[in-house]
Amino acid sequence: MAENIIYYGPPGTGKTYLLQSIMSGYIDYKIYDSQLIEAFTLESGRWILITLVLLQNHGKMQTMAIQNKIDSLRLGVTINVAAELDKHNIEQPPIPGVARVQPRVFFSLNPGEWYVDYVRVQQARSDFNKKFLSSAQVTKRYSFVTFHQSYSYENFIEGIRPEYIAEAKSIDYSPKDGVFKALCDEARKHKEKDYAIFIDEINRGNISEIFGELISLIEVDKREGETGALSVVLPYSKTSFCVPSNVNVYGTMNTADRSIDQIDIALRRRFKFKPMLPSASVIEEELDLCGINAHNIGGIDVIRLFNTINARIEMLLDSQHLLGHALFIRCKTAEDLADIIKNSVVPLLEEYFFDDVQKIQFIFNDLDENGELRATAIYRHKDLAADDYFLYTGDYMIDDKKHYFVSDNITKESLEQVYL
Repeated sequence: MAENIIYYGPPGTGKTYLLQSIMSGYIDYKIYDSQLIEAFTLESGRWILITLVLLQNHGKMQTMAIQNKIDSLRLGVTINVAAELDKHNIEQPPIPGVARVQPRVFFSLNPGEWYVDYVRVQQARSDFNKKFLSSAQVTKRYSFVTFHQSYSYENFIEGIRPEYIAEAKSIDYSPKDGVFKALCDEARKHKEKDYAIFIDEINRGNISEIFGELISLIEVDKREGETGALSVVLPYSKTSFCVPSNVNVYGTMNTADRSIDQIDIALRRRFKFKPMLPSASVIEEELDLCGINAHNIGGIDVIRLFNTINARIEMLLDSQHLLGHALFIRCKTAEDLADIIKNSVVPLLEEYFFDDVQKIQFIFNDLDENGELRATAIYRHKDLAADDYFLYTGDYMIDDKKHYFVSDNITKESLEQVYL
């Protein structure tokens, strides 16, 4: 049965990454055995060969099936598939001290059944598609869009969009399909397969305007072939239209951008809302994949730092504006961490507390018990006295102010002070 799901949470909680992971399940690769042999000859990476075999079989296979396929290729070398899968397993080893090998891209949901995380594959080898899949036939069964204030029904469903016809030297004003209608028409031709529309930042668009009458048609029980199936006559083409039952709708929503309380109630009733919250354990797991201890990066406990900052944000603001774990999962050194704080965290906090930026000093613990600025402060200030800048102000009362700025020298002590 079809799914309508919106993943929501603060920025940096992996919502777009999740969409990318789900997308990989809507891609068909037609890879011939000769291409597998060619790829292994080009570069004898065993994890690469196993990845291609999994993609050849829709990204899911039993261990023995992978082994049999590779054995049938007669590559002239012995490859222990079970051992290779275990070495490159994303999951933590059951026995402490057992080494994993980068890249870690495979995982098992059921005993003996393996999957490949294709997003991680592309992160490990940015040239993977070009080098190993350039000759493969790739069919995408999805469309991806990002909603914004100017996005309209005409873009999504159908509309009159002027198109210049060079041969006739004229402009065509005939109705044209939008991205969702085009996807539905394609899905209707292949009812044995699932299709999907991925909508990033779904809350930034005018939902009622973009979906129009289709807000009812996307309901699972109103789909084509269901007992309560509905259809409508589209306003431009005057054709009857319904949503196929093999089309899934996935969206993401940034709660810091707009509160989920403001979302159209009609949308709420037709979607499942799944929260994606900041998670210190994700930081710990992702850094561990790289052999890094998140509790000791140059002497800094990143987990305590992350949890402390978020606890203070929630106290001073709310839970919808927390920092996402994605900001910290690429941190490898204390210098990386200082750069993240300066160039990613501070600008975000300045947006959150634009009307009272002194609270940023509270979050970083920059003030001592007497309210004085610490020497190791991350978010600093200097006093601006009106008398120092104006000789005469007439009837105007100009108050002294504080000028706030981020320190150029964020040290180990600066970062430790946040949570100590």
